[in-house]
This record gives sequence, structure tokens and C-alpha cells, in this order.
Amino acid sequence: MLEVENIDFSYDREILYNISFSMKKGQFLGIVGKSGGGKSSLLKIIGGYLTPTAGEVHFQGKKMKRPVEMLIPGFEDISIVHQDFGLDLYHTVLENIKQKILHLPEKFQIQLMDQMLDLLDLRMVSRQKAIQLSGGEQQRLSIARALVSETELILLDEPFVHLDAPMRRNLLSYLQKLKEIRSTSFIIVTHNGDEILGLCDEAIYMKNGKIKRKTTPNNFYEKPKSIEEAEFFGPVNSILLNGKRKLFRPNQYNLEKLETKERLELAFRFSEVNGPLVNNYFQSKRGEEVLLFNLEPMKEVNCIYV
Repeated sequence: MLEVENIDFSYDREILYNISFSMKKGQFLGIVGKSGGGKSSLLKIIGGYLTPTAGEVHFQGKKMKRPVEMLIPGFEDISIVHQDFGLDLYHTVLENIKQKILHLPEKFQIQLMDQMLDLLDLRMVSRQKAIQLSGGEQQRLSIARALVSETELILLDEPFVHLDAPMRRNLLSYLQKLKEIRSTSFIIVTHNGDEILGLCDEAIYMKNGKIKRKTTPNNFYEKPKSIEEAEFFGPVNSILLNGKRKLFRPNQYNLEKLETKERLELAFRFSEVNGPLVNNYFQSKRGEEVLLFNLEPMKEVNCIYV
């Protein structure tokens, strides 16, 4: 469906280096990395808003034009939610959404607009101009415009930054329905890999404008290659054990002795309740902090096997 081939991009400095990957129809793909690492630039190249220094984008088997070759930047079959939102600031919320569905019969326009107003909690501001909205409301309006466009591929740049937990859950549920019903594909850019662990089929970890690894979110969580990579996908313990650096998640330990595991002696510090789990904080003999998840406080524990 989508093929990104050997993309380079520079703007005063080199931003992207030889980026290549592909994705299938109906996939969720996450792109994770530090701010300033080239993620947003890559998304804009895929969406047809930035011209790469080198390389090509192929979509649905066709080579896509470069923005410099188009009268109006952007591809018809790809929607993008920019960090700057890309709204018509002097049009109302309803007018901004309606612009994307003028080709539909009025009955369906009304149904879609109602759906988006409820999904993204925009009904109370539906007749306000976009320029009068808060940053969070503008982001939600930008997401609404992308969703009603019914394109084959939707690009989302940090889509959850301004969303509270209930709205985030509602949006994730809606995206899953689009995937199931319409086989819509999504690329989600974020600096917080926690957001995509249960959502994406595959993820890309980028560093300094390069792809360092592409695999499943579960592999990033369970089998990280480095402490830096691991930290993007949730809390991780890093300790020196028998002369070697050991990485393990707060849930990756045993209390009973196993021949395949190494013994780690710990001193209990404190516990804190975090919903259904208790965060238990320990210290190793070397003074390294260790976090362990459990259903109850672990005051009596003095060693684990990892």
C-alpha cells in the first residue's frame, strides 16, 4: 500500500537519512523518537507537504508527485493532522468539518458532523470560529476533519497531546472501528511509545533522523535493544548484574528461584498504589533504583530472579 524509499531531507541541516519502510492496507504504524528527530518532517513528506532531498513515496502502487510539482500541496487520498492543525481559522467548527465532506449528500454530511461533534466533544463550540478555540479544541477539530475525509491513509502527528483519558479511549475505539470497517491505515507519530503499545501492528524507532529499528510494539517492550529505546515504551530497570548490563521491565521478574534466571538482591524503599497495581521501589546493592509491579506491597521481598 505505502512504500517509502530512500528518503533524505535537509533544511539548513540534515534531518532525515535514507529512510525506507513499507506498510500494508489496514495497518496501524507508530513512529517513535525524541522531539526534533525528524518524525514530523517524515510525516509531511508522506502526506505531500514537504519535498524530500532524495527518495520517493509510492502509494497504492503509484509514485507520488513532489509538492513542488503540485499546484496545491497534499495528496487527495492521504489525510494529515499537523501539529499546527491546518484549520481555516476564520471559519466555524461546523464549517471546517463540512469543507471536507461537501461531495456527500446533505443527509450524510449532517450525520458525520454530528458524529464528530460528539466523539471529540466539540458540540458546545460548534458555532465558534477556529481562531477562538483553545489549543486542545483546535487539535480535536483537526482530527475531526481528517476522520470525515474517509481517505485510505490518515497521518496523525502527536494526536493525543491535548486529549484527556476518556476522550483518548473514545478516539482509539473509533480508529479501531475505521480499521475494521473501512480498512483505513494509520501512521501515528509520538514521543511516547506507551500510547501505541496496544494500538499499532508495527512501530518504528527513530533517532537522529535515522530508522534504528522496526518491529512490533510488543518486541520493543519485551526485548529492547538499548536503555534509550526501552524508555520510549514504558518504565524499565537498568542494573549491572554479574558484570553485565541487564534491562528488564517492572513486570519481568520472578520471586522464586529459577535456574535460567539470575539472583538480584534488593533493599525495599517504599510502595505507591497506581490503580490496580502497586509500584514497589527498591534499591540494589550498587544503589540502582529498581521498580517492580505487583498487586500488593512487597515489603518482605529482599531478592528477585531476572
